[in-house]
Amino acid sequence: MRDAGGFALTPRPPLPVPGEGEIGALSRQLPTSRPSTTDPQDELFDVLDEDGSPTGRRKARGRVHRDGDWHPALHIWVGGVDADGLPFVLFQRRSMTKDTWPGALDVAIGGHLRAGETIDETVREAEEEIGLRLAPADLAHVGRRFSDSRHSGVVDREMQEIFACRSDLALTAYRLHSDEVDAIVSLGIADARRLFAGELKQAAAIECPRGGEPERRVVGLADFVWVEGSYILDALQALERVVAGQPVTPFELRVAPGGEQRTP
Repeated sequence: MRDAGGFALTPRPPLPVPGEGEIGALSRQLPTSRPSTTDPQDELFDVLDEDGSPTGRRKARGRVHRDGDWHPALHIWVGGVDADGLPFVLFQRRSMTKDTWPGALDVAIGGHLRAGETIDETVREAEEEIGLRLAPADLAHVGRRFSDSRHSGVVDREMQEIFACRSDLALTAYRLHSDEVDAIVSLGIADARRLFAGELKQAAAIECPRGGEPERRVVGLADFVWVEGSYILDALQALERVVAGQPVTPFELRVAPGGEQRTP
């Protein structure tokens, strides 16, 4: 396969296709054979109630994911403008040693808030995960999402604060965490929106593995962490506005029977 510029596009072998499972017929299954997780299962999280308010309790990561407790998390969507003036979005390829969704493409920066931490303190995830140094002033708050996913014995209920920022750095400038991130992937925002809207089956991307050089790839929905509802399209629309320097009205999405619901 070749892109419009004549470059050969190398499809990456996809993760398992959607199949029947705990979260429905469209849920992806995890690889059946992978290294043991490097995520610290004794790391303490604050436990939240279903509305996202602190309960005053703290539990270890492993127990939180076992028991399905609500806990706070952070997503930072990163985008920029390439040399041709086209806006792009960055995704990280999760390490194969992650305890959830190993090897899948995900939001560029994501992490849990450790017990007692504030959102401002957790911005450290940007530098820890991909080597991007950010201050809270660099971020635009674009939304909040209550996420409830279940797979491979993990019940992961997160209240995610969603931010976006612009970075025009070359892919080789990012420094990827050896235990967290296997690669960084750039995809045109317009193509990403068409892909997640179901208008494209595959899209051209550039993937830079940790310690390697950028390679042209094609990606499809099976390469990504599976997310039901409108979240990714909402986040991409907000990121596009942030990259263009335009204001954003934050969204809120809540888990409900049958899928996500937008909160007015």
